[in-house]
Amino acid sequence: MIRPVQTLSLTCLLSASLMAHDLYIMPDRFRVTANTTLEVGFHNGDAFPASEVAPRVERLQNAELHKGAKVIPLQGLRVAGKRTVGTVAIPEGDGNLLLGVRTVPNFIQLAPKKFTAYLTEEGLPEIIAWREKNGEAKKPGRERYTKFAKSLLRSGAADDTYRQALGFTIEIIPEANPSLLKPGAVLPIQVLLRGKPVAGLQVESAWAENGKSKVTVVGRTNAEGRIEVPLTSTGKWRLHALQMERCAEPAIADWESSWASLTFEVR
Repeated sequence: MIRPVQTLSLTCLLSASLMAHDLYIMPDRFRVTANTTLEVGFHNGDAFPASEVAPRVERLQNAELHKGAKVIPLQGLRVAGKRTVGTVAIPEGDGNLLLGVRTVPNFIQLAPKKFTAYLTEEGLPEIIAWREKNGEAKKPGRERYTKFAKSLLRSGAADDTYRQALGFTIEIIPEANPSLLKPGAVLPIQVLLRGKPVAGLQVESAWAENGKSKVTVVGRTNAEGRIEVPLTSTGKWRLHALQMERCAEPAIADWESSWASLTFEVR
């Protein structure tokens, strides 16, 4: 997967080895107990579930645990090796909980061929076609991007918190509770952009099976922003989607992208 790294300055271009970075949340455990402390990892990279590059602490915003209307900020964010970690106290009561984080918008510029390869990998042929039609195919890709990550936990008996929207620009909403599903089931999801279903978006799944990471393109969302994700294995899972549009501030960038990830566990 060809993806922009988060720590690029405005004047730098990425080498191929530095491209390929999804942001996602990896808690130390997905089944938690009330009144305990959970360590939460923020991972960068595509070698799921291992992190390849630690996200910069100053770029992470609204790192929080959500339980209904209750919002608990994570504490002590710090870089620990190749990941960034923080801790949060699990509140009392049964139910699902959501971890969420967003990044500060960042800028990247890629050479024309690298930008086209990135758009191809992310399933964005309409952007490639637009650049060709409007004479930008041979120009560098100037992009401002923001990433939004969620993770689903469970404490005791499950409830309907799994479908709670956090108000992110883009987010993946499960329409069944992943913590209740078994291998062989399908997980219906809906992808929302500014609170509305987004059609034609490529969705990717990653999971760890027998110690090996596997990644596949599930398909594209339908007119209602929905798609079904086959759950082929137990273990940790990550879903990913990316939406791109023309940037409203052309002096800053030509394109604006919004990244969504969701992690959960299948038992």
